[in-house]
This record gives sequence, structure tokens and C-alpha cells, in this order.
Amino acid sequence: MHLVIEDGVREKFEICVGIAEIRGVRQQGSDEISKEIVEVATEIKSRYRIDAVKEIRTIRMQRDFFWRMGIDPTKVRPASEALLRRILLNKGLPRVSPIVDAYNLASVKTLLTFSAFDLERIAPPLSVRFSREGEAVTLIGNRRKELTGKEIVLGDSEKILCVYVHGDVEETKVTDATKNVLLVAYGIPGMSKDELKEGVIAASNYIKRFAGGEVVMAEVYE
Repeated sequence: MHLVIEDGVREKFEICVGIAEIRGVRQQGSDEISKEIVEVATEIKSRYRIDAVKEIRTIRMQRDFFWRMGIDPTKVRPASEALLRRILLNKGLPRVSPIVDAYNLASVKTLLTFSAFDLERIAPPLSVRFSREGEAVTLIGNRRKELTGKEIVLGDSEKILCVYVHGDVEETKVTDATKNVLLVAYGIPGMSKDELKEGVIAASNYIKRFAGGEVVMAEVYE
């Protein structure tokens, strides 16, 4: 799997994107992941305060990126911040599936934002680019969105997979039938390639631990 960040996006935002392939996963819940969620929540509550979340370095960088993209992060929060706040407000992490639960755990540990896609529905290569005016996508939850040409999108050779900030598309989401996973970690301006790589590895290892499979590649592109 290869990914290219198109010049227009790179020149404006200077971001990296990390990807990993995990093959042979299984979608079976376990008590182990439930225990890990409790342990991580306890750790998060001892480390952070709800009134200081926006001052955490990585969260601040995420928020600054949102402002630069024209999104108000006080109204639409970065995914990692939203998950962190849920824990601090005693709402807990949402439970979706072993794969999604695993990368959500990685998100609150690393404060990065991740996506996971069914690898068999991906047509390489991948690219990060600006949308084209008039493009439209159906996001998870059957939410249709018309694009303006200003949004950053992740796509493959045929279609859009994710609209930055707004979410992943319905067509390529992870399901109970998914056997092979494409994991994506979204870098932010000011974050080093090495820091993003650590996040990709952390999330990949969580998926392997709780959903099985083997990590066959993990790389960061800039």
C-alpha cells in the first residue's frame, strides 16, 4: 500500500499520514478489552482535568489545525478530544466492535485520530488531496455530504474514503465480515513523523491484541 499527499495539501498544512495493514483479524468481543477500557479510563482520569483538556499539547495542535481548515473546534471537536472528554465526564468510550474499540483506545492514549477501513474494499494507491467542488459522499450513518472543494479528503484510486473532520464513508467501513484492515493515523501540522509512527504502531498493536491478525506493514508518508 502506498500513499501520496498531494502538493497543494502538503504546501498549505505540512502534514504526515500514517497507515498500517492488519490481516487476518476476527470480530469477537472479549473480557480483556473491557478490562483494558476500564484501566485506560482510570489512567486518563488521573492524568487530565476536564477544564484543562484544550491546553494539552496535541489537542491544542489538533484545534489549531481545525481553525486553519475553517472548522470551529469548539463546535466540532477533534475525535481524540471528544473521546477524552467522554471519559473525563464519566460517559465511557463508545463500544462498536473489537477493531473500532481498539483504535479508540489508542486514540485516547496517543491523542491522535484514526480511521479503519475494510482493506478488500480499497483500490490503491491512496492519496490525500483537496476535494473537488460537486463531489458527494455518504458518510457512516448514511449521512450524505456535498463537498465544496475546500475539504481535505483521503481517497483511493476510485473514491473518497474519509473527509477530514467530518468522518469516514459508509462503503468502506469495517464490518463484522472484515478480515483485513487498513488503519490510518492522521498527522497534524507540527507533529513529527516519528511521533505519528509511534501512534500507528500503538493502534496496530491494540488491534492485533484485541482483534487478532498480523501487522504486515506500518509506514508514515509526508
